[in-house]
Amino acid sequence: MNKSITKGFLTDNIFIFYPFWFPIIYLLFIVNIPSIAPYLFLLVLFLFAETHFASTWLFFFDRQNWGWIKENSYKFIFLPIYFVAAIFLIWRFNNGLVLIFHYLASGWHVTRQSIGILKLSKNNNLITSFLTYGISFFCLGVGLIKPGLLALSLNGILANIILFSLIFIYLLSIFRITDGSRRFFSLLTGVSIYLPLLFIDNLGIATALGVGMHWCQYLALMWSIKIRKSNLINKEITKKPYRLKNNFKLNLMFVLIYALFMTSLAFFGMPNREYNNGNYSILYLIPIIFQLYHFYVDGFIWQFSNDHIKKSVAAYMFS
Repeated sequence: MNKSITKGFLTDNIFIFYPFWFPIIYLLFIVNIPSIAPYLFLLVLFLFAETHFASTWLFFFDRQNWGWIKENSYKFIFLPIYFVAAIFLIWRFNNGLVLIFHYLASGWHVTRQSIGILKLSKNNNLITSFLTYGISFFCLGVGLIKPGLLALSLNGILANIILFSLIFIYLLSIFRITDGSRRFFSLLTGVSIYLPLLFIDNLGIATALGVGMHWCQYLALMWSIKIRKSNLINKEITKKPYRLKNNFKLNLMFVLIYALFMTSLAFFGMPNREYNNGNYSILYLIPIIFQLYHFYVDGFIWQFSNDHIKKSVAAYMFS
């Protein structure tokens, strides 16, 4: 690759092609301070998961996309309304079905992005696609039936030795990535996202560990494109240096407020005897619906075969 996606090749590797720092740091915290695991999960949900969901709306804030969205209003507005009505109806009778559907939809969405990352690293072929889909959906199946199927019992000392060794290996490799190793690491990331489901019986933590890499990739991609596009368009319009600071603050404020709101709804809607008698409440369904919309609409806004997406998104992919 001769063009970077973020500010440089190192940040490309850290956030897009090889974000293994995320699960390593996460594991270091929960291994050494187990009592913070629930709070760390909520923090990660807020800082990474919900901010990544919120970043999808940046596409709708772009005036260049408004006409295209209006032309495709059935796909973006009316069809999702019918879908939401069906979800509400199913939730009323069996919320477990909605949660399973969300789990599988998330798996499809995450794996599709992994294939996209393989394309960016120029390592997408029949074998890498088969490995990514095959391993991911095998692990997802284990997560549905028996998460932690291959759970290992490690004492704190041994776990720390392994984790610090992984940090050392990661730091050595991240600064020496070539085009060839980037292709390997993008595949390794793609097939590893759901591997924690095999070794950790807590479904939430296992999912966050691996999917956290997906969140990092998405945030890096979406914000790099958004900032680059805003910068270039404003320079063309005003012929003056773009005041990026104000635009960035407004977008960031929206994303953080959205993330905080959705995280709060998820927290109060989760099974918790203090708040909802140990059952999922309707509050939990609200972030679920917006997340499902994220999975759905991303199938359109990253479809580079579409002429509008080529001009609106793909044209700003690289620096």
